[in-house]
Amino acid sequence: MMKKVNIFGDEWLEEYAELQENPKVHSISFGLPSLDRICHDQGMRKGSGPWLNCLAGNPGIGKTTLALSMCAAALKQGHSVGMINLEQTNIQLSTRLYSIYTGQKLRDLEPGGFNKFAWSVTKQAFADAPALYVPEGILMSWEEILAYARSCAEEGCKFFCLDYLQLATAGTEAAIYESTQRVVTELRRFCMETESTVLMLSQWNRTGSTSENPPTAQHLHGGMVVEASCDLVLGLDHTTVRREGSKGYFKLLILKNRHGELIQGGIPLEIDFSTLRVSEVDPDFDPWGSNGRR
Repeated sequence: MMKKVNIFGDEWLEEYAELQENPKVHSISFGLPSLDRICHDQGMRKGSGPWLNCLAGNPGIGKTTLALSMCAAALKQGHSVGMINLEQTNIQLSTRLYSIYTGQKLRDLEPGGFNKFAWSVTKQAFADAPALYVPEGILMSWEEILAYARSCAEEGCKFFCLDYLQLATAGTEAAIYESTQRVVTELRRFCMETESTVLMLSQWNRTGSTSENPPTAQHLHGGMVVEASCDLVLGLDHTTVRREGSKGYFKLLILKNRHGELIQGGIPLEIDFSTLRVSEVDPDFDPWGSNGRR
């Protein structure tokens, strides 16, 4: 039987005062200053209750790259990361994350161009790094995914990335809706029980993925179930994607922020394809302008 708590009782009132005076809040920066700012300068919070985030976008637009960039930012702050990647092999995932984390050229860490010096620099960069957990085998069911996440939490991991939601759900349209509701609800419960942060990747629905206008929260694959359960909903705007040489540009939309403000028009981001590092665009540079400068 679950224990009851009287929130007017002396025991809880003392615990409440202690938590408010000495909050167990630890911020996990997104690695994007503008995004951290609108989350009350806390980025992705852990240790203060649930913090379920959703990052949505079309296939191939950069969801995983941006998510890995956020994972790298968390690692550099000393936070262990649990990666649940249902789309790539551990070799592919490792190569991309190593490049993002260290700044070494992606080609120097790939087959055919593997560079021993770049690899020695990479290994040295991870000498004192916290753990990044990946499953050793293929996770075949949602139950296995959740069990893996709980085992990481037992090791002290407080930040998780699920790439991506639709691969954890399957079946007919009705079955997908039901399984999406279950997965998102159980992820929310997992956040609350373990005081963890989860970054969940998702795709747009058919209407949102082909729209000539910027997508909205209504275009989330899973709809209101996903939007209602998440504290923060981010979206990659496929209508703003631009490429110039080795750089790519797009806008990150803030579609929901339970704990702060929104940013009108989104946050302009830049991807360096040589290292896959993601950063905010220089305020004086406008990739969508006629001459590139504001």
